[in-house]
Amino acid sequence: MQLELVIQALRDRCAVFSNRVAGSMQFKILPESVMLPLPAAYVLPLDDSPQEALGQNVVRQAMTDSFAVVVAISNVPDEKGQTAAHTIDGMRAILWGALLGWRPTLRYNGINYEGGSLLQIDRARVWYQFEFGALMEIQGTDGWQETELAGLPGFEGVNINVDVIDPIADPNLRYPGPDGRIEFESHIPVVNHQDGDFSI
Repeated sequence: MQLELVIQALRDRCAVFSNRVAGSMQFKILPESVMLPLPAAYVLPLDDSPQEALGQNVVRQAMTDSFAVVVAISNVPDEKGQTAAHTIDGMRAILWGALLGWRPTLRYNGINYEGGSLLQIDRARVWYQFEFGALMEIQGTDGWQETELAGLPGFEGVNINVDVIDPIADPNLRYPGPDGRIEFESHIPVVNHQDGDFSI
């Protein structure tokens, strides 16, 4: 999934962050190197989960594309995290309102909520991860087969070569039969219309 679309959506729809929304590949580096004012949100990629292929001779496969929104909030008022727990519940509602049912691109169904978990807590901050995912379909245009077919020459017509046999010959005999001489030739052109149909 294009996470920059999610980042922009959170910046546009979640006033609580005041544009303090960024991206990262993993959580581990955030507490050490990123110090956005609180509260802030960080969008991270998670696993994609493909289902079984739906056909043997075509590329068609459903897949859930997942991502996380890690929210960092202040823990200064209460080191036990009780105040932060109440804030996290409100943050979840804000994220749901911004993301659930939204389609980042037309390839995806609406975004679903997949769960949440506490990542880290210290005297200064609480880091909480909310997980989301959207179902999409891997199609022929994503795979090798469509590329290979696109490289083939266009279907322009049919050539017909007729090697006539003696119509009164005994059909049980091998000879007389086709002798390799072409007695009749024809070419039937095919018109490829813009809508993808063919006509002769």
